[in-house]
Amino acid sequence: MIRKLGAKAHIAIGLAFLVISIVLAAGFLGLIPDREAAVRDGRIALAEAIAVTAAEMTARGQVDWLAPTLRLVVKRNPDVLSAALRTEEGTIIMQAGPHAANWTLNNADMSTDTELHVPLLSGKEHWGQLELRFRPVTPEGLAGWLFNPWVKLVGFIFLSALLVFYFYLGKVLRHLDPSGAVPDRVRSALDTLTEGLLVLDRRQTVVLANRAFAEFTGQPATELIGMNAKKLPWTDSKGGDFNLKAAPWAHALHDGEVHTNNTVHMRAPDGSLHTFQINCAPILTGGRQPGGVLISLDDITSIEQNSIELEKAKDAADSANRAKSDFLANMSHEIRTPMNAILGFTEILRRGYSRDGADAARHLATIHSSGTHLLALINDILDLSKVEAGRMEVEAIDCQPYALAHQVIQAIGVRAKEKNLQLDLVVDGRIPETIQSDPARLRQILTNLIGNALKFTEHGGVTVTLALDTRNDPAALRIDVHDTGIGIAQNKVDQVFDPFVQADSSVNRRFGGTGLGLAISRRLARAMGGDVTATSVPGEGSTFSIALTTGSLEGVRLLDDAALQASVAVSADVETARWILPKNARILVVDDGAENRELVATVLGEFGLTLDEAENGQIAVDMAQAKTYDLILMDMQMPVMDGYTATRTLREAGLTTPIVALTANAMQGYEQEVIAAGCTAYLTKPVDIDALLATVAHIVGGYREGTNPTSSVTKNVGEPSVPDRSAIPSRLATKTRMHPVIGKFVLRMREQMHAIEAAQRAHDFSTLVELAHWLKGAGGTVGFDAFTEPAAELETAARANDAAQSALWVDTLRDIADRIAAPGDTPIVTPRKTKPCAPAKVIGPVRSRLEANPRLHSVIGKFIQRMHEQLPRIEAAHRAADFTELAGLAHWLKGAAGTVGFDDFTEPATELEAAAKAGNNSDCQRWINRIGALTRQMTPAGSTIDITPSRAP
Repeated sequence: MIRKLGAKAHIAIGLAFLVISIVLAAGFLGLIPDREAAVRDGRIALAEAIAVTAAEMTARGQVDWLAPTLRLVVKRNPDVLSAALRTEEGTIIMQAGPHAANWTLNNADMSTDTELHVPLLSGKEHWGQLELRFRPVTPEGLAGWLFNPWVKLVGFIFLSALLVFYFYLGKVLRHLDPSGAVPDRVRSALDTLTEGLLVLDRRQTVVLANRAFAEFTGQPATELIGMNAKKLPWTDSKGGDFNLKAAPWAHALHDGEVHTNNTVHMRAPDGSLHTFQINCAPILTGGRQPGGVLISLDDITSIEQNSIELEKAKDAADSANRAKSDFLANMSHEIRTPMNAILGFTEILRRGYSRDGADAARHLATIHSSGTHLLALINDILDLSKVEAGRMEVEAIDCQPYALAHQVIQAIGVRAKEKNLQLDLVVDGRIPETIQSDPARLRQILTNLIGNALKFTEHGGVTVTLALDTRNDPAALRIDVHDTGIGIAQNKVDQVFDPFVQADSSVNRRFGGTGLGLAISRRLARAMGGDVTATSVPGEGSTFSIALTTGSLEGVRLLDDAALQASVAVSADVETARWILPKNARILVVDDGAENRELVATVLGEFGLTLDEAENGQIAVDMAQAKTYDLILMDMQMPVMDGYTATRTLREAGLTTPIVALTANAMQGYEQEVIAAGCTAYLTKPVDIDALLATVAHIVGGYREGTNPTSSVTKNVGEPSVPDRSAIPSRLATKTRMHPVIGKFVLRMREQMHAIEAAQRAHDFSTLVELAHWLKGAGGTVGFDAFTEPAAELETAARANDAAQSALWVDTLRDIADRIAAPGDTPIVTPRKTKPCAPAKVIGPVRSRLEANPRLHSVIGKFIQRMHEQLPRIEAAHRAADFTELAGLAHWLKGAAGTVGFDDFTEPATELEAAAKAGNNSDCQRWINRIGALTRQMTPAGSTIDITPSRAP
């Protein structure tokens, strides 16, 4: 091993040993104090001092006074283990510390380092001795040797001298220029070479560098001398760290062979990355290993860059050819499909193969739709050509973005219904009633994006959200089209905006299409001064966002969701859906709200159905067991017995009659909860009459004579609208048969508003929650949609015991109530005064909405395990009244549960967080009970275990 050390290490070791020799010589000559001798002398002096004291006290007859002195000596001096006075006969007359059992010397023995005895005289007579027992001066064994002062001194001086000499010699040797041994004429010749030249010694230290290499590194050649090669800016091909052990010169030094045509990379002082072709030749010195290595470096950066550019150009050409071939094949298929229908049915008509006029009309309709589709394909190609040629003209005129989005959704909504998908229009906050844009092109963009979203979505739905972004000037209108479809890989998101491109060929084969819609949409948006962007998660869905400048908003009204719906005259017309229903069908309507039962009875009564009514679950159970019904419409939140309990009771009794849940609760995950309770289907309030009729018809065997479908428009929860003093009629007011239902609601609403205001003044939040929940469902059901948003907000504020927010929303509801307009000839009916009871909830198996994706099963399982660990922490924080900890845990649950698809936890976690922040102990307990019940009903992804629902506390 010593042979492997360099000259610098050898010299440093020799000098260090020389210093040690000098130190040892000084010690032998007595020039260095002996610490152990000093310790022994001190112990002897102590013993003699005590002996003198003892002799003096003996002479005075005060021997007993020595005991405190001995104890004080032992206590104050950590080296003294014990002390004693022993008589001439060997009897110990006093001692301090454990002395008698540990003393080993006889009277005739000599004192040692650890046991010291001093004779005591009384006059001239020897009457006893003082005995002191000490700790060893140095530890015994190896530890004693290591802690010997001489060993520590020699070791310290040796290591210090070795380090000082080693680094000093390194600094001195570094300034020695080994290139001075190279003749000037040889150096001049080397400096004329265009290639870099480098000579390294066996330790990879630079001993020679020519001018070409020095100029590349930006350092003088003299500064490179003595530098280790690892300090040079070598990198890998991507600019990362370079593995010096794999360097060609390292191999040449190791195996003593020439290595040629290797490639290395180095970063220049300006930050650019250069590529070198290097050759390494070992310098043989007669030993077993080379004494160094000669390296030549040729900069081939430009050659490599040209090669990369050529490869990219080739790839681009190949990609373009493939895209063209794919496009031609795709367009051939897309064009031939409608063309086949056009030519085929035209030939049938030309030859007179149609059996009757109805057949001919059907064939003509097919020809017309195929021709329209073919024209759309051609228009897409022409639009793309115009945009790319810069000849697409757009205008900037007043247009209503909400109205355009609503029209597109109504026109395209039939596709969503065909695929059983939800298609919603949402307004986030307030947006301008009009903007400066091109309505035709905006409609085209929306049609492309929404149509695309529906095409690639098989489950779930599509949500179109409009919002105003005021962070920049001018403001921008943002339209997000979010779907729950197949998603797009992250590295292919930008590619979908290229013409003729889809995410992959399998998508094209599965869903069809030309791949032009997104390309045209982005180009149109950019032509209008905006853009279209996309984000996506494979397997979860995509969001395509349109950003458009609004133009000047001076004098433009900013409207919320309700006002925008009114502006486009969205109305639910009960006569637009013509259903033919069997006259002998019998239906039981169960709801604690008389107006809700009357509305359903009025609508279904138009179709000749036989209807019975029940005002709570107990009555419904009795009636369903006494009579046979084809369908039961069941409200889930009722007094006496709620819909969950009633449904479970009927199912446990063996009843197989379809039961459709009808409730104002539209929380995510609620559908799974009611289905788990035993319901067949799920409808929300306000009652969508078309959806109600479609569900009833599907169950009792009806069929549709004619339809006018409308899409679902999701209400957005925002701030109260700016007061509008105009009257608010019901959207059902044009239907004479609905007037009694509307009139009864108006009368009851006015009475309930007094109850709401009284509960708010008394801070009776539980009653306020019940009344707000009733108003949220009942108001929308009879066509007063203005109640839905503020009633929902009031319910949320009351659940959080937020008196200030509750007062704000009660005032908003009072303003709306004062503007409610009842139909002119509404009969006055005195409503019964009933106090709604707190709804009970029943919990079924709680599953994640993401469990259909097997890749997420492990994530879901980990969350379930974590939730079972967190629940005791939540309960402990509540018992300790640690509301800060409780709010933090609730906040974690609110986010984490929703992330992994357990949406059932969102509401109770939100409410628990609010209750904890407000320090409301009783509400915290209630929501913790709810969370605990949900946790116990959590079902792992993929589990088929039947878990019997249990009532939540």
